[in-house]
Amino acid sequence: MLLFAWTTTTALAQVETTPETFAKAHKAHAKAELDYTAAIKREPDTANLYQQRGVVRFFQLKFTESLADFDKFIELMPSREPYHWQRGLVHYYAGEHKAGRKQFESHQTVNTQDVENAVWHYLCVSKIDGVKEAEKHFIKITSDRRVPLKEIHALFAGKGTERQVLDAIKAGDPGPTALARGQFYGHLYLGLYFEAQGDKKKSADYIAKATKGHEAHGYMGQVARVHHEWLQQKLGNKGVKPEN
Repeated sequence: MLLFAWTTTTALAQVETTPETFAKAHKAHAKAELDYTAAIKREPDTANLYQQRGVVRFFQLKFTESLADFDKFIELMPSREPYHWQRGLVHYYAGEHKAGRKQFESHQTVNTQDVENAVWHYLCVSKIDGVKEAEKHFIKITSDRRVPLKEIHALFAGKGTERQVLDAIKAGDPGPTALARGQFYGHLYLGLYFEAQGDKKKSADYIAKATKGHEAHGYMGQVARVHHEWLQQKLGNKGVKPEN
């Protein structure tokens, strides 16, 4: 279902992350959006075309348009709604936090042991009711073995520390690939944690680290890039801007 998005991200995996890399990514996603739009005109009832266009629109920071496509996909394939965690991510960036909370709660029913789902649910709740309520309603996860997500879960639950997350990444002397993977997830979710806590500088620093080599980390690598550019826009910095 996400074939194009996967092809795009892996094709860029060996390219050093620079502003030019971001611009090339936007250009590729914009071209794909046009192609999907043309295909939708020919096949307006093909659900996966809306899904694919929603993905590349999200990758361009077109959150409202992305949600419209994901909603259309679910309208055509309602049984897929609980599985659509990507829609929850876009709800967060679009500022629709109540809808995002609902989406992640729905996803929990079909994916019960995913720390990432619990974290994004926390992030949505924190925007609605604050971090104390988010911690109170934090989803318990016991079997996600990806490094360092156990420690990330403990951090968001108020039972762990930043240092424990960083130490877990290097534990056991991982090889280069495993180390890069652990660093990516650690940096991304530390960035999101400090964002929820209101530490903008620390959040931005970790998110920036997560964008280094993000092309090698599939969909969530693109989320890291999107988040980095989103922060830049909020701060009024120059960078790649979404097309209107």
